[in-house]
Amino acid sequence: MPTVSQPAAAGTVAPTPARVSKSVPAADSGAEQSHTRTSWLHGQVWASECLPLNVAVQIGPPRIYALVGAAAGPREYRSSWALGAGAGTSGRSWGRFTPSLEVLQWLLVNEREDPQGWLTQLRPLVSWQVKQGRRGQLVGGPTLNLAAAPRERGRTRWALGQDQWLWLNVADRGQPRLRLWPGVQLGLRF
Repeated sequence: MPTVSQPAAAGTVAPTPARVSKSVPAADSGAEQSHTRTSWLHGQVWASECLPLNVAVQIGPPRIYALVGAAAGPREYRSSWALGAGAGTSGRSWGRFTPSLEVLQWLLVNEREDPQGWLTQLRPLVSWQVKQGRRGQLVGGPTLNLAAAPRERGRTRWALGQDQWLWLNVADRGQPRLRLWPGVQLGLRF
């Protein structure tokens, strides 16, 4: 037969049921959190062998993002600046390291007589998170550069990439001139 509980006597406190606390899973490492967090805007600044000063804005989530940028060229290439756009993707973080792959297309804007040209860069990069859980990263890696410029009447000089370790150098009459060379870049992503 069930028993009926007696009310607590005056001046005593009735027992309360024990509270069950739910365990909260441990937080991911800062590198993993920054990679999985949806991030729509990052900045990048870097230097490379053919365009010494580069600035870009990364727009979109880490898996697939767009890049829009500007660069300053050296005086001997006679291209004073360049405008670029491209796309990139980043892989899973390994601790503080994150691999990424970017493709950028640059329009080389000349203020002198040299013809305008195009520079396409394929950039497999590795970024290293400077401080765990923060956005600042050192970014570096090799680049594969393909430059093209149309041949214009009376103009034969085109300096972009001429001092590099050229894998390809095509200058056919009436066809775009092509140059292919490896390079390197180093910069910051924030």
